Amino acid sequence: IGSVMAIGPHGLDEKTTATIILSSVGWTLLYFSSKIVLPAFSFYRNFDKVRQYKTRGLVPSTAFIVFSCGLSVYTLISDSDLQQHRLNGNTKLSSLIIDIATGYFIYDSVVIALHLKDDGVAYLAHGILCLFTYGLAAFYHVYHFYGPVFLLFEFTTLFVNCRWILYELNLKDSKMYFWNGLCLLIAWFLVRIVFGFSSSYFFWTDTVEAYRRSTVAVPIMGWYCFSNISLNCLNVMWFLQIVRGALKALSGGKRPQKD
Repeated sequence: IGSVMAIGPHGLDEKTTATIILSSVGWTLLYFSSKIVLPAFSFYRNFDKVRQYKTRGLVPSTAFIVFSCGLSVYTLISDSDLQQHRLNGNTKLSSLIIDIATGYFIYDSVVIALHLKDDGVAYLAHGILCLFTYGLAAFYHVYHFYGPVFLLFEFTTLFVNCRWILYELNLKDSKMYFWNGLCLLIAWFLVRIVFGFSSSYFFWTDTVEAYRRSTVAVPIMGWYCFSNISLNCLNVMWFLQIVRGALKALSGGKRPQKD
């Protein structure tokens, strides 16, 4: 399925540039389409402007998660060429994922910047850092194997999105809210902790080998190493917060109501 197409810093060719632009435009159109469709639902009309904005953001966010995670799993399973060139080079599938992700984070960063008062600087920083990380991969054709690997972390965001909407619909005492929280806890542990740290082990062994062979520029390796450490620290911190919240709910919180 793939065959390695390029090694080294070939830059943004026409196909890559076009895919990134189409991706960012596509996610933007989906966002504005939700602005047209969502008013048909009474709960959306009852929200204030800030919650309406955040609800619209869930549409492209959820679509991106489903698409990117599905394509990432398919790529990691089927693209044998990419498995042999985890740090240098790109294949058709890996380039598609990296370019679409770069386009998404362009859209995400711009929308957050336009609503900075509602989202805050932390969300903007997250979007820009993700854009920079996947943009580097698109430009220099590096770490294409680990692009889809770490995009799989976004699977847990499905439960985060669901939790937010259930809370805003005043369903925090429902069974659905309880089971979604339990799924979030389990998924976070399996995907971001177990799978995340095991993938990071291979990431570091590949990076050290690339450093010894001087196959990837040191500043680029430094950025990805910094990103990996930061991401793992945040995942652990957020997991502990989820665990504390779950323990609090089980010990002193209200039991979920019967349907």
